[in-house]
Amino acid sequence: MRFLFTTIPGAGHFNPMVPTARALRVRGHDVAFAASPTFAQPIEAAGFEAHPAGPAWLEQLSDPVMQKIMAGEFFVDLIRMGMVEGIIRAAKATGADAIVRGSGELGGLVAAAILDLPVASAAPAAAKFYEPMIRPGVARAAAEHGLDGEHVSDPAFEMLRIDRVPPSLEMTGYVSPPNEINVRPEPYDRGGELPAWFDELGERPLVYVTLGTVFNGNVPLFRLIADALADQPFEVVIALGHGIPREALGEVAGNIRIGGYLPQSRILEHASAVVSHGGYNTVSASLGAGLPLFLLPMGADQPYNTERCITAGAALGVIQPQPPGPPTAAPPPFTPPDPAVIRDGTRRLLDEPAFRAAARAIAAEIDAMPPADYAAERLEASVIERQTARLHGSGAPVRV
Repeated sequence: MRFLFTTIPGAGHFNPMVPTARALRVRGHDVAFAASPTFAQPIEAAGFEAHPAGPAWLEQLSDPVMQKIMAGEFFVDLIRMGMVEGIIRAAKATGADAIVRGSGELGGLVAAAILDLPVASAAPAAAKFYEPMIRPGVARAAAEHGLDGEHVSDPAFEMLRIDRVPPSLEMTGYVSPPNEINVRPEPYDRGGELPAWFDELGERPLVYVTLGTVFNGNVPLFRLIADALADQPFEVVIALGHGIPREALGEVAGNIRIGGYLPQSRILEHASAVVSHGGYNTVSASLGAGLPLFLLPMGADQPYNTERCITAGAALGVIQPQPPGPPTAAPPPFTPPDPAVIRDGTRRLLDEPAFRAAARAIAAEIDAMPPADYAAERLEASVIERQTARLHGSGAPVRV
Protein backbone atom coordinates (compact mmCIF):
# COMPACT_ATOMS: atom_id res chain seq x y z
CA MET A 1 0.00 0.00 0.00
CA ARG A 2 0.97 3.63 -0.34
CA PHE A 3 0.40 6.00 2.59
CA LEU A 4 0.65 9.78 2.45
CA PHE A 5 1.26 11.41 5.84
CA THR A 6 0.44 15.10 6.23
CA THR A 7 1.82 17.34 8.96
CA ILE A 8 2.17 20.84 10.33
CA PRO A 9 5.81 21.99 9.80
CA GLY A 10 6.93 21.62 13.39
CA ALA A 11 8.72 18.98 15.44
CA GLY A 12 5.85 18.71 17.90
CA HIS A 13 3.54 17.54 15.12
CA PHE A 14 5.95 15.63 12.89
CA ASN A 15 8.01 13.71 15.45
CA PRO A 16 5.09 11.72 16.96
CA MET A 17 4.17 10.47 13.46
CA VAL A 18 7.60 9.10 12.59
CA PRO A 19 7.40 5.81 14.57
CA THR A 20 4.12 4.86 12.88
CA ALA A 21 5.42 5.87 9.45
CA ARG A 22 8.54 3.78 9.97
CA ALA A 23 6.52 0.83 11.20
CA LEU A 24 4.44 0.95 8.02
CA ARG A 25 7.59 0.95 5.92
CA VAL A 26 8.97 -2.04 7.84
CA ARG A 27 5.74 -3.84 6.97
CA GLY A 28 6.53 -3.28 3.28
CA HIS A 29 4.43 -0.21 2.51
CA ASP A 30 5.47 3.02 0.79
CA VAL A 31 5.30 6.15 2.93
CA ALA A 32 5.71 9.80 1.94
CA PHE A 33 4.94 13.11 3.66
CA ALA A 34 3.23 16.28 2.48
CA ALA A 35 4.06 19.48 4.36
CA SER A 36 5.19 23.05 3.92
CA PRO A 37 8.15 23.24 1.51
CA THR A 38 10.20 24.79 4.31
CA PHE A 39 9.93 21.52 6.27
CA ALA A 40 11.39 19.20 3.64
CA GLN A 41 14.75 18.81 5.38
CA PRO A 42 13.45 17.25 8.64
CA ILE A 43 11.22 14.91 6.64
CA GLU A 44 14.05 13.79 4.39
CA ALA A 45 16.42 13.49 7.37
CA ALA A 46 13.96 10.97 8.83
CA GLY A 47 14.22 8.99 5.60
CA PHE A 48 10.98 9.94 3.85
CA GLU A 49 10.09 11.62 0.58
CA ALA A 50 8.77 15.15 1.08
CA HIS A 51 6.07 16.74 -1.11
CA PRO A 52 5.27 20.46 -0.85
CA ALA A 53 1.82 21.45 0.35
CA GLY A 54 0.54 24.77 1.59
CA PRO A 55 2.42 28.01 2.27
CA ALA A 56 6.08 28.33 3.23
CA TRP A 57 6.18 28.61 7.01
CA LEU A 58 7.44 26.96 10.19
CA GLU A 59 5.66 26.42 13.47
CA GLN A 60 7.38 29.22 15.34
CA LEU A 61 5.67 32.09 17.14
CA SER A 62 7.77 34.62 15.19
CA ASP A 63 6.74 33.23 11.78
CA PRO A 64 4.33 35.70 10.08
CA VAL A 65 2.36 32.94 8.37
CA MET A 66 1.87 31.16 11.67
CA GLN A 67 0.70 34.42 13.24
CA LYS A 68 -1.89 34.75 10.47
CA ILE A 69 -2.98 31.11 10.83
CA MET A 70 -3.29 31.23 14.60
CA ALA A 71 -5.15 34.54 14.54
CA GLY A 72 -7.90 32.60 12.78
CA GLU A 73 -9.35 29.25 13.83
CA PHE A 74 -6.37 27.18 15.00
CA PHE A 75 -4.92 25.90 11.70
CA VAL A 76 -8.34 25.81 10.01
CA ASP A 77 -7.26 28.60 7.63
CA LEU A 78 -4.56 26.32 6.23
CA ILE A 79 -7.39 24.54 4.42
CA ARG A 80 -7.85 27.80 2.51
CA MET A 81 -4.13 28.44 1.92
CA GLY A 82 -3.27 25.77 -0.61
CA MET A 83 -2.82 22.87 1.80
CA VAL A 84 -5.68 20.86 0.31
CA GLU A 85 -4.47 21.36 -3.24
CA GLY A 86 -0.91 20.42 -2.30
CA ILE A 87 -2.04 17.24 -0.58
CA ILE A 88 -4.14 16.30 -3.59
CA ARG A 89 -1.11 16.74 -5.87
CA ALA A 90 1.04 14.68 -3.51
CA ALA A 91 -1.58 11.94 -3.24
CA LYS A 92 -1.83 11.67 -7.01
CA ALA A 93 1.96 11.75 -7.44
CA THR A 94 2.47 8.94 -4.92
CA GLY A 95 -0.61 6.92 -5.84
CA ALA A 96 -1.70 7.10 -2.22
CA ASP A 97 -4.16 4.50 -0.96
CA ALA A 98 -4.78 6.45 2.24
CA ILE A 99 -3.94 9.70 4.00
CA VAL A 100 -2.68 9.83 7.60
CA ARG A 101 -2.81 13.34 9.01
CA GLY A 102 -1.32 14.92 12.09
CA SER A 103 -3.76 16.42 14.58
CA GLY A 104 -3.17 20.03 13.58
CA GLU A 105 -3.15 19.27 9.87
CA LEU A 106 -6.76 19.59 8.75
CA GLY A 107 -6.32 19.77 5.00
CA GLY A 108 -5.90 16.00 4.89
CA LEU A 109 -9.54 15.57 5.87
CA VAL A 110 -10.77 17.71 2.99
CA ALA A 111 -8.31 16.28 0.46
CA ALA A 112 -9.30 12.72 1.39
CA ALA A 113 -12.98 13.54 0.95
CA ILE A 114 -12.35 15.11 -2.46
CA LEU A 115 -10.24 12.12 -3.59
CA ASP A 116 -12.55 9.57 -1.94
CA LEU A 117 -9.60 8.14 -0.03
CA PRO A 118 -9.69 6.72 3.50
CA VAL A 119 -8.14 9.04 6.07
CA ALA A 120 -6.76 8.50 9.57
CA SER A 121 -5.24 10.76 12.20
CA ALA A 122 -2.10 10.23 14.22
CA ALA A 123 -2.65 12.79 16.91
CA PRO A 124 -0.76 14.12 19.94
CA ALA A 125 -2.73 13.70 23.12
CA ALA A 126 -4.17 17.18 23.48
CA ALA A 127 -5.85 17.13 20.06
CA LYS A 128 -9.00 15.70 21.65
CA PHE A 129 -9.09 18.70 23.98
CA TYR A 130 -9.22 21.25 21.14
CA GLU A 131 -11.15 19.23 18.58
CA PRO A 132 -14.67 20.24 19.66
CA MET A 133 -13.63 23.91 19.49
CA ILE A 134 -12.34 23.75 15.92
CA ARG A 135 -14.86 21.32 14.43
CA PRO A 136 -17.32 24.06 13.31
CA GLY A 137 -14.51 25.85 11.48
CA VAL A 138 -13.44 22.65 9.74
CA ALA A 139 -17.05 22.03 8.69
CA ARG A 140 -17.29 25.52 7.15
CA ALA A 141 -13.95 25.16 5.34
CA ALA A 142 -14.94 21.74 3.97
CA ALA A 143 -18.25 23.14 2.77
CA GLU A 144 -16.32 25.80 0.84
CA HIS A 145 -14.84 22.91 -1.16
CA GLY A 146 -18.32 21.63 -2.03
CA LEU A 147 -18.33 18.91 0.63
CA ASP A 148 -20.72 17.93 3.39
CA GLY A 149 -18.90 19.82 6.12
CA GLU A 150 -20.66 18.13 9.01
CA HIS A 151 -19.76 14.72 7.62
CA VAL A 152 -16.09 15.54 6.97
CA SER A 153 -15.59 17.15 10.40
CA ASP A 154 -17.26 14.27 12.26
CA PRO A 155 -14.61 12.10 14.04
CA ALA A 156 -16.37 9.05 12.60
CA PHE A 157 -15.35 10.19 9.11
CA GLU A 158 -11.83 8.91 9.79
CA MET A 159 -11.19 5.20 9.40
CA LEU A 160 -8.81 5.23 12.38
CA ARG A 161 -7.69 7.66 15.09
CA ILE A 162 -4.33 6.96 16.73
CA ASP A 163 -3.98 8.31 20.26
CA ARG A 164 -0.91 8.20 22.53
CA VAL A 165 -2.04 8.79 26.11
CA PRO A 166 -1.11 6.61 29.11
CA PRO A 167 -4.07 5.99 31.43
CA SER A 168 -2.80 8.27 34.21
CA LEU A 169 -2.76 11.28 31.87
CA GLU A 170 -6.11 10.66 30.17
CA MET A 171 -8.69 13.43 30.18
CA THR A 172 -11.20 12.93 32.99
CA GLY A 173 -14.36 11.27 31.71
CA TYR A 174 -13.01 10.73 28.21
CA VAL A 175 -14.61 7.84 26.32
CA SER A 176 -12.73 6.58 23.28
CA PRO A 177 -14.77 6.41 20.06
CA PRO A 178 -14.96 3.03 18.28
CA ASN A 179 -12.43 4.10 15.61
CA GLU A 180 -9.73 5.08 18.11
CA ILE A 181 -6.73 3.08 19.30
CA ASN A 182 -4.14 4.01 21.91
CA VAL A 183 -0.48 3.24 21.28
CA ARG A 184 2.78 3.89 23.06
CA PRO A 185 4.20 7.43 22.70
CA GLU A 186 7.58 6.47 21.25
CA PRO A 187 10.03 9.39 21.19
CA TYR A 188 11.74 10.56 18.02
CA ASP A 189 14.06 13.57 18.14
CA ARG A 190 16.35 13.06 15.14
CA GLY A 191 19.08 11.65 17.39
CA GLY A 192 22.40 13.35 16.87
CA GLU A 193 25.53 13.39 18.94
CA LEU A 194 25.81 14.70 22.45
CA PRO A 195 28.17 17.68 22.78
CA ALA A 196 31.71 16.90 23.90
CA TRP A 197 31.16 18.66 27.21
CA PHE A 198 28.44 16.16 28.15
CA ASP A 199 31.10 13.60 29.04
CA GLU A 200 32.65 16.12 31.41
CA LEU A 201 29.60 16.23 33.68
CA GLY A 202 30.19 14.79 37.09
CA GLU A 203 28.29 12.14 39.05
CA ARG A 204 25.80 14.55 40.57
CA PRO A 205 22.11 14.37 39.54
CA LEU A 206 21.34 15.93 36.16
CA VAL A 207 18.42 18.30 35.55
CA TYR A 208 17.45 18.75 31.91
CA VAL A 209 15.82 22.05 30.85
CA THR A 210 13.89 22.61 27.60
CA LEU A 211 11.15 24.93 26.36
CA GLY A 212 10.50 22.88 23.23
CA THR A 213 10.68 24.09 19.64
CA VAL A 214 7.88 26.69 19.48
CA PHE A 215 7.98 28.55 22.80
CA ASN A 216 11.78 28.41 23.11
CA GLY A 217 11.99 32.05 22.07
CA ASN A 218 11.22 33.02 25.68
CA VAL A 219 14.84 33.84 26.51
CA PRO A 220 13.91 35.66 29.76
CA LEU A 221 12.35 32.42 31.05
CA PHE A 222 15.49 30.48 30.16
CA ARG A 223 17.48 33.13 32.05
CA LEU A 224 15.14 32.88 35.04
CA ILE A 225 15.54 29.09 35.14
CA ALA A 226 19.32 29.41 34.88
CA ASP A 227 19.35 31.84 37.79
CA ALA A 228 17.01 29.66 39.83
CA LEU A 229 19.15 26.53 39.39
CA ALA A 230 22.53 28.25 39.73
CA ASP A 231 25.03 26.78 42.19
CA GLN A 232 22.72 23.97 43.26
CA PRO A 233 23.97 20.48 44.17
CA PHE A 234 23.17 19.08 40.73
CA GLU A 235 24.21 19.55 37.11
CA VAL A 236 21.96 21.41 34.66
CA VAL A 237 21.78 21.04 30.88
CA ILE A 238 19.75 23.71 29.08
CA ALA A 239 18.67 22.96 25.50
CA LEU A 240 17.85 26.27 23.80
CA GLY A 241 16.62 24.64 20.58
CA HIS A 242 16.94 26.12 17.12
CA GLY A 243 17.40 29.82 16.51
CA ILE A 244 18.57 30.92 19.98
CA PRO A 245 22.28 31.77 20.22
CA ARG A 246 24.20 30.52 23.21
CA GLU A 247 25.18 34.11 24.00
CA ALA A 248 21.55 35.06 24.57
CA LEU A 249 21.71 33.81 28.16
CA GLY A 250 24.94 35.57 29.05
CA GLU A 251 27.06 34.18 31.87
CA VAL A 252 25.75 31.21 33.81
CA ALA A 253 26.85 29.38 36.95
CA GLY A 254 29.44 26.61 36.83
CA ASN A 255 26.87 23.83 37.28
CA ILE A 256 25.03 24.83 34.09
CA ARG A 257 25.81 23.79 30.49
CA ILE A 258 24.01 25.26 27.49
CA GLY A 259 23.40 23.74 24.06
CA GLY A 260 21.17 24.32 21.05
CA TYR A 261 19.02 21.54 19.60
CA LEU A 262 20.19 18.54 21.61
CA PRO A 263 19.29 14.82 21.29
CA GLN A 264 16.66 14.81 24.00
CA SER A 265 16.14 11.07 24.24
CA ARG A 266 19.85 10.52 24.92
CA ILE A 267 19.97 13.22 27.58
CA LEU A 268 16.93 11.74 29.33
CA GLU A 269 18.85 8.49 29.74
CA HIS A 270 21.18 10.33 32.14
CA ALA A 271 18.76 12.80 33.74
CA SER A 272 17.12 12.73 37.17
CA ALA A 273 14.47 15.43 36.60
CA VAL A 274 13.19 17.74 33.85
CA VAL A 275 12.24 21.41 33.87
CA SER A 276 10.01 22.11 30.90
CA HIS A 277 7.21 24.11 29.26
CA GLY A 278 4.88 21.10 29.36
CA GLY A 279 4.61 20.29 25.66
CA TYR A 280 3.31 16.75 25.19
CA ASN A 281 6.34 15.37 23.37
CA THR A 282 8.67 16.42 26.18
CA VAL A 283 6.21 15.32 28.86
CA SER A 284 5.64 11.86 27.37
CA ALA A 285 9.35 11.31 26.65
CA SER A 286 10.29 12.34 30.20
CA LEU A 287 7.64 10.20 31.84
CA GLY A 288 8.53 7.33 29.52
CA ALA A 289 12.00 7.56 31.00
CA GLY A 290 10.53 7.60 34.53
CA LEU A 291 11.53 11.22 35.22
CA PRO A 292 9.51 13.72 37.28
CA LEU A 293 8.96 17.23 35.90
CA PHE A 294 8.76 20.84 37.00
CA LEU A 295 6.47 22.51 34.47
CA LEU A 296 6.10 26.14 33.39
CA PRO A 297 3.28 26.14 30.79
CA MET A 298 2.94 29.17 28.52
CA GLY A 299 0.11 28.22 26.14
CA ALA A 300 -1.28 25.68 23.65
CA ASP A 301 -1.74 22.25 25.30
CA GLN A 302 0.81 22.95 28.03
CA PRO A 303 -1.54 23.96 30.89
CA TYR A 304 -3.66 20.87 30.23
CA ASN A 305 -0.61 18.58 30.22
CA THR A 306 0.72 20.23 33.35
CA GLU A 307 -2.53 19.75 35.24
CA ARG A 308 -2.65 16.06 34.31
CA CYS A 309 0.97 15.47 35.36
CA ILE A 310 0.49 17.25 38.69
CA THR A 311 -2.73 15.32 39.36
CA ALA A 312 -0.86 12.07 38.63
CA GLY A 313 1.75 12.99 41.24
CA ALA A 314 4.64 13.02 38.78
CA ALA A 315 5.17 16.78 38.55
CA LEU A 316 5.14 20.17 40.18
CA GLY A 317 4.54 23.39 38.29
CA VAL A 318 3.00 26.81 37.92
CA ILE A 319 -0.30 26.97 36.03
CA GLN A 320 -1.49 30.40 34.96
CA PRO A 321 -5.04 31.27 33.88
CA GLN A 322 -5.63 30.68 30.18
CA PRO A 323 -8.34 32.26 28.00
CA PRO A 324 -11.10 29.90 26.83
CA GLY A 325 -10.91 28.39 23.37
CA PRO A 326 -8.05 27.11 21.23
CA PRO A 327 -4.55 28.62 21.45
CA THR A 328 -3.58 31.71 19.47
CA ALA A 329 -0.37 33.07 17.96
CA ALA A 330 -0.21 35.57 20.81
CA PRO A 331 -0.51 33.52 24.02
CA PRO A 332 -1.47 35.39 27.19
CA PRO A 333 1.39 37.20 28.91
CA PHE A 334 3.51 34.81 30.92
CA THR A 335 4.09 35.93 34.48
CA PRO A 336 7.31 34.29 35.63
CA PRO A 337 7.36 32.86 39.14
CA ASP A 338 9.89 33.78 41.74
CA PRO A 339 13.16 31.90 41.06
CA ALA A 340 12.83 30.26 44.48
CA VAL A 341 9.66 28.49 43.28
CA ILE A 342 11.59 26.82 40.46
CA ARG A 343 14.61 26.07 42.63
CA ASP A 344 12.64 24.63 45.54
CA GLY A 345 10.32 22.67 43.26
CA THR A 346 13.23 21.11 41.38
CA ARG A 347 14.92 20.15 44.62
CA ARG A 348 11.71 18.53 45.83
CA LEU A 349 11.57 16.42 42.67
CA LEU A 350 15.09 15.20 43.39
CA ASP A 351 14.71 14.78 47.14
CA GLU A 352 11.20 13.35 47.56
CA PRO A 353 10.89 9.78 46.24
CA ALA A 354 7.13 10.02 45.64
CA PHE A 355 7.57 12.08 42.46
CA ARG A 356 10.02 9.63 40.93
CA ALA A 357 7.79 6.73 41.95
CA ALA A 358 4.77 8.30 40.24
CA ALA A 359 6.81 8.99 37.10
CA ARG A 360 8.06 5.40 37.04
CA ALA A 361 4.51 4.12 37.42
CA ILE A 362 3.51 6.09 34.32
CA ALA A 363 6.62 4.77 32.56
CA ALA A 364 5.35 1.27 33.27
CA GLU A 365 1.95 2.22 31.80
CA ILE A 366 3.65 3.53 28.67
CA ASP A 367 5.79 0.41 28.35
CA ALA A 368 2.65 -1.75 28.53
CA MET A 369 0.93 0.10 25.68
CA PRO A 370 1.02 -1.37 22.15
CA PRO A 371 3.98 -0.25 20.02
CA ALA A 372 3.87 1.76 16.79
CA ASP A 373 3.71 -1.48 14.82
CA TYR A 374 0.21 -2.03 16.21
CA ALA A 375 -0.87 1.30 14.73
CA ALA A 376 0.68 0.30 11.41
CA GLU A 377 -1.11 -3.04 11.53
CA ARG A 378 -4.45 -1.38 12.23
CA LEU A 379 -3.92 1.19 9.46
CA GLU A 380 -3.14 -1.60 7.03
CA ALA A 381 -6.21 -3.60 8.06
CA SER A 382 -8.47 -0.54 7.95
CA VAL A 383 -7.43 0.34 4.39
CA ILE A 384 -7.93 -3.24 3.22
CA GLU A 385 -11.36 -3.29 4.85
CA ARG A 386 -12.34 -0.04 3.11
CA GLN A 387 -11.00 -1.16 -0.25
CA THR A 388 -12.69 -4.54 0.02
CA ALA A 389 -16.02 -2.97 0.93
CA ARG A 390 -15.83 -0.60 -2.04
CA LEU A 391 -14.73 -3.29 -4.46
CA HIS A 392 -17.05 -5.98 -3.18
CA GLY A 393 -18.12 -8.14 -6.07
CA SER A 394 -15.91 -6.36 -8.63
CA GLY A 395 -13.09 -8.88 -8.61
CA ALA A 396 -10.59 -6.02 -8.66
CA PRO A 397 -7.39 -6.63 -6.68
CA VAL A 398 -6.66 -4.92 -3.40
CA ARG A 399 -3.24 -3.25 -3.63
CA VAL A 400 -0.87 -4.47 -0.89
